[in-house]
Amino acid sequence: MAKTQINIRMDDETAEMARQAAATRRIAVNEYVEQLIRNDNEHLREKFMEGARHVLEEYGDLIDEISGERRA
Repeated sequence: MAKTQINIRMDDETAEMARQAAATRRIAVNEYVEQLIRNDNEHLREKFMEGARHVLEEYGDLIDEISGERRA
């Protein structure tokens, strides 16, 4: 997979926390940041899908009814 370089600015304390967290995991800081971003996005996707399932479970019949009325 191709890689794109980006620059991230952060305060010294946060940068040191990132370095320490990456070192603890024995990975590079850029890999650590990449993992954080991927995990965050996956978490958001899971929350969205959970919400969508809830809406369909609770209001699926109503949605079908409204959709049927619009088609007529």
